[in-house]
Amino acid sequence: MACNCSKCSSSCGCSDTALTNPCTYTDCSVGSERCDDIQCAECVSYCGTSFQIGAPGTLLQITKGERLDSIIQKFAMILSNGLGACTSNDIQHDPFNVYAGVITSGTASILWNGTWSGSTGVNIYYNTQIAPGSWVLANPVPIVPTIFNYTITNLLASTAYKVKVVDAGNSPSCKPIEILFSTLAV
Repeated sequence: MACNCSKCSSSCGCSDTALTNPCTYTDCSVGSERCDDIQCAECVSYCGTSFQIGAPGTLLQITKGERLDSIIQKFAMILSNGLGACTSNDIQHDPFNVYAGVITSGTASILWNGTWSGSTGVNIYYNTQIAPGSWVLANPVPIVPTIFNYTITNLLASTAYKVKVVDAGNSPSCKPIEILFSTLAV
């Protein structure tokens, strides 16, 4: 891994400016962060023993090697929807590991997994964060459950968006994960 640590003090993480690694580290030149208490990486995984609450697949299951951002999204769904109501493998729920990949001035690649076992597909909706209007359906037909990415096109440059990936048969009582990002300037 090629790191350029010129922005950081000796007690700080490294900002990988060469982009040879999917992980990013604390950039201590931003804001008033204290370097010794910030540890930031996009690729952190849970390495402990797998565990579950309830019978297999019914309430919550965390598996060894699962990404930390996915686990956090599972718990966020539990906090907003209730334990098991919209998060277990055998009850209809929206995907929980939703994140943005490549973002340009006019497109955003959306990735997800964590669909429920009976899903027939998902829909991608987007909206602006500032002065939001109605949610816009990005895909013309539901995306089959074996595909876990979609690129939203025709976005405006330098605009803050929110995106949600919902099960095609979404129960309105479940609150999906909404990711936030901004498109690049032209």
